[in-house]
Amino acid sequence: MGILRDAPGLQRAFGTLDALDARLSRTGVADGDRSFNLSWHDGLNLRSLIAVSRVIATSALAREDSRGAHFREDHPDTGVLSGSTFIVITQQDGALQISREPVRFTRVAPGETILVDEHRSA
Repeated sequence: MGILRDAPGLQRAFGTLDALDARLSRTGVADGDRSFNLSWHDGLNLRSLIAVSRVIATSALAREDSRGAHFREDHPDTGVLSGSTFIVITQQDGALQISREPVRFTRVAPGETILVDEHRSA
């Protein structure tokens, strides 16, 4: 799930995340006062990082174009900017659901500029 992504690499990432999650589930943390139990806090943080990583991988796999840092080696084209969407991930019954929302260009639309051309005004 690095800068250069492709579908096989993203699929491998899911396997790695599953393995990490299973290993974390098998790892015990001593019970006691949880307010100062750093191991318990670390376990919660790791579980959250795995969950967020699954969302990132799911979103990256669903994106089949490249724009900026969202680069797919197997889908290098940028696609039509005016038709851009962003991916929304929600969780329902433990499963991640993907939807897309259109990007609303509220300040500058594709093909427009807010830069002043000093050569034109002279």
